[in-house]
Amino acid sequence: MKSAKKRLKTKCILSGVLSAFLCIACDSGEKMSLTSPDSKVAVNVYLEEGKLFYDIELDDSPVLEASPLGIMTKNSNFSKDLIFEDISELKEENQQYSLLRGKKSQVVQSYREQMFNVKNKEGKQLGVIFRVSNDGVAYAYNIKGNGEEEVLSENSGFNFPEKTTAFMAPLAKAKSGWAKTNPSYEDHYQLDIPIGTPSDYGQGWVYPALFRIGDEGWVLISETGVDCNYVATHLADDSQGGLYKVEFPHADHNLPEDPATAAVTLPFTTPWRTITIGENLNTIVESTMAQDLVTPYYSPNGDYRSGKASWSWLVYNDGHTTYKDTKEFIDLADSLDFEYCLIDAIWDTQIGRDKIEELAKYAAVKNIGLILWYNSNGNWNDAPQSPLNRMNTRDARREELAWMQKIGIKGIKVDFFGGDKQSGMQLYQDILEDANDFGIACNFHGATLPRGWDRMFPNFVTAEAVMGMEFCKFDQKNADWQPKHCTILPFVRNVVAPMDFTPVVLNSTLGEIPGTGAKRKTTAAFELALPVIFYSPVEHFGIVPDNLKQFPKYVWNYLSKVPSTWDETLLIDGYPGKDVMMARRSGKIWYVAGINGEKIAKDFSCQLPFIQKETMAQLITDKSNTNNETEIRNMSIAENGEIQISIQPYGGFVLVINTDGEN
Repeated sequence: MKSAKKRLKTKCILSGVLSAFLCIACDSGEKMSLTSPDSKVAVNVYLEEGKLFYDIELDDSPVLEASPLGIMTKNSNFSKDLIFEDISELKEENQQYSLLRGKKSQVVQSYREQMFNVKNKEGKQLGVIFRVSNDGVAYAYNIKGNGEEEVLSENSGFNFPEKTTAFMAPLAKAKSGWAKTNPSYEDHYQLDIPIGTPSDYGQGWVYPALFRIGDEGWVLISETGVDCNYVATHLADDSQGGLYKVEFPHADHNLPEDPATAAVTLPFTTPWRTITIGENLNTIVESTMAQDLVTPYYSPNGDYRSGKASWSWLVYNDGHTTYKDTKEFIDLADSLDFEYCLIDAIWDTQIGRDKIEELAKYAAVKNIGLILWYNSNGNWNDAPQSPLNRMNTRDARREELAWMQKIGIKGIKVDFFGGDKQSGMQLYQDILEDANDFGIACNFHGATLPRGWDRMFPNFVTAEAVMGMEFCKFDQKNADWQPKHCTILPFVRNVVAPMDFTPVVLNSTLGEIPGTGAKRKTTAAFELALPVIFYSPVEHFGIVPDNLKQFPKYVWNYLSKVPSTWDETLLIDGYPGKDVMMARRSGKIWYVAGINGEKIAKDFSCQLPFIQKETMAQLITDKSNTNNETEIRNMSIAENGEIQISIQPYGGFVLVINTDGEN
């Protein structure tokens, strides 16, 4: 023990002299610190009675208190009886990379990284890699050794100060919900709840989870880099005292015979736990930490272009998945210069494969790509929608993908996945890798949170993993909650990954027959703002052909031109559950959009930091005292970028700004 401490102390001193690594002390209970490049974020690592902990500070104020570290395998316990062995040399890097499809196109990120190595009483070794950047902290475990091993659980946790409140969505109980399709990350968020509040179903909380540390700052907890080599985790239900522990999938996820543990080959590095930290919400929303920590797994084998899609199901249900109606929605996509048309469930029985080939040829003439829906299938759900048994086994899947490639299909939407076990992660990755072989893009619904997949897998374009627009048609309570719900998502779910919410419903009611079904509470301008507020490289809109006659040409001109991927993203204003104002740039065009999640009119006064001179813009907003009418007008923006915008209850706006001076 003495020799280990002596080696550690020597290494700490050398690191501190050579590369700004500060070691307060290396004896038990005293801390080693690693700071961000701007010196504002610091993580402290230390042992207490043989147990490994860390805490995090932002500008010397605690955002995480003593939080446990450790991992348990079948053959080793790294949660107790630990001693420090050594620390790796400090790695400092200025990371630069391009995102094929993202909320920004070019990422520049500086970080510092170091591995803290411990061993247990049997002499087995574990490294904990910490990476600290200006927007937070991430860590992963490096299990040393050789051969096969089974990871049973983690001792990882996030211990928040008492004053913290949380914005979190509960994990649903497996095999619950319609046709036993849960868990699918489709629940409403709890807002500003005290830490330690039990989850709704006793199953825990999903990632990402947002925490407000009083007036000191904000923290977003998630994970990234999950693939077929590990499980996807969540936050455990038991969070007494504000300590949220990382928990593996429950036994009833996926198939019951599938292990809830992870089979790995040593040496092995786990996925990253991510802790995004900011004094304000801008740092949280604009962060690319989920992408920064991963790299592409393979090269794209197709032209996986971003774009917008027409889609009949959201308003018209299964009965309109027919040859005739699909042609109308291909024509709708063509008239709006959309890139895609999605053909939803039971196309195989109501249209048939021969007619799908005809539709693919018809769409190709118009430069419209078709996307086909599939059931993920397997005994993890009872959903009857077909095509069935085409995505869950390799031979059937590759036969189907080869057929799609032959007739020119561009993408698949695969639905109803069964949980977060390693077997589930294997299925996602198998679908992605096989689809890439045939140049097919992938969209996952009824699915888990994508964890870095938009960079890891070039043909992954979007995923649901959210209580999306479809729930508003099922229940008036969900429609009533939609305005508030939409103002939460940019601060939590949509931060870490693209989100297929399926927005922009312009019918006043959500039933198939006009005037029936749940009543939409949002205004038309609120709906038009959502393609800017939300980020999804392929965006499926809920508009129908009749809407073309109900709204003026400028509405369709805007929807035709609004991008689905961006060069830059900025949060301008907002608070989860109340309102949000986002600015996104594509080329030289800025789109600024805002939505009001509350039933009160609001006046916003804010500054657009990218405005450098007096500029003209076009403003689309709600017509006063109406729910489904809009108006457009020119707006002058002063050279200091200040704007004043009024938004009616549950309303919104879009501001289109050409920084070259043309609109």
